[in-house]
Amino acid sequence: MLVYLTDECLMTTAQVAARLSISTKTLLLHVRDGEIGCVNIGTGLRKHRRFALSQIAEFISNRQTREIPPCLSINLKQALSTTTTSGSTAIAFTELPRPETKGTRKP
Repeated sequence: MLVYLTDECLMTTAQVAARLSISTKTLLLHVRDGEIGCVNIGTGLRKHRRFALSQIAEFISNRQTREIPPCLSINLKQALSTTTTSGSTAIAFTELPRPETKGTRKP
């Protein structure tokens, strides 16, 4: 991603991570995935990256959640209605008949 900078200040990886409240490792994963752009400074074993404020603002606006209307299939404000084809009825457990006892009771 080519970035053309104007007179905008550049921030380090640690500064951007603190501003976004994420770890530097997570920030570098976002850079690797192309979700946030950066400017590579220097070469060698350690690549130094700098981030422009416009890139950070663009990343934040892309990551904001949009309000999604609730799913109509889980709206429980209405009474549930079902149709059954069986002729059975539901009874409580207290209405079940008690099994008969064998013999007589002892006094």
